[in-house]
Amino acid sequence: MADDDNAAWAEFGDTLRLPIDEESDYLFGIPWEQAAFIGDRPLIDIGCGSGLTTVALADRFPSAEILAVEPDPLTRSLLMLRVAERAEMRSRTTVLAESILDVWLPPNCGGALLFNVIYFLGGRARDAFWTRMADVLAPGAPILMSRSYGGVPNEPVERHLVKSATMGHHEYQRWFEAHPAGDGRVEITNTYLVLRDGEQVRSVRTRDTAFGLDEELILSEIPIGKFSIEEIDEKYIAVRRQQDLGRVRR
Repeated sequence: MADDDNAAWAEFGDTLRLPIDEESDYLFGIPWEQAAFIGDRPLIDIGCGSGLTTVALADRFPSAEILAVEPDPLTRSLLMLRVAERAEMRSRTTVLAESILDVWLPPNCGGALLFNVIYFLGGRARDAFWTRMADVLAPGAPILMSRSYGGVPNEPVERHLVKSATMGHHEYQRWFEAHPAGDGRVEITNTYLVLRDGEQVRSVRTRDTAFGLDEELILSEIPIGKFSIEEIDEKYIAVRRQQDLGRVRR
């Protein structure tokens, strides 16, 4: 039986970022200027996990109200801890436990982060998501979306080592594999190994099934009458709440 992926990531995720490489770590490549958040309005971090992106958002906009949306209780507990440890964030950061479709949000928000989330929403849920965001974003506010869609591979992705890190006597490894699961979905398996002085002492295996989407499908679903689409770079797209139609390439 597979373990819970959120529980495993809550345990191993931060450690497996180490040592942090600013050239490859996603937190150091967020295109803040091109996204052009409206920093004097509330900003949303959607599906923010343990809060790494929430802290980055709060650091970038030190006077903005931050709304951190994370339904999973384990990763949300880490998020709460990150916020609690930072006096400069506590008074202006609200952690919200509901899904983005059901959560309370104030009107006229100045932008949102949407990193590695969209492929966990089904078609109707994605439609509801865009409608919801159109309701809460101010004109000109962006949804900064990572270009990660959980696409179904043509061939199985064989198990391979993605990342390793050390802490004390332990080496932590993450092994990844993916297989088509039918019905447009992809089954993702992560195996986390703990080695003590080179000998394996623990293994945690998780399995998750996501919608296998592609960028053409996702962009075709965005209501262009309410949003414009800006291709920022190979990793990010800004979906901007405005009446201007069309697609802008930067």
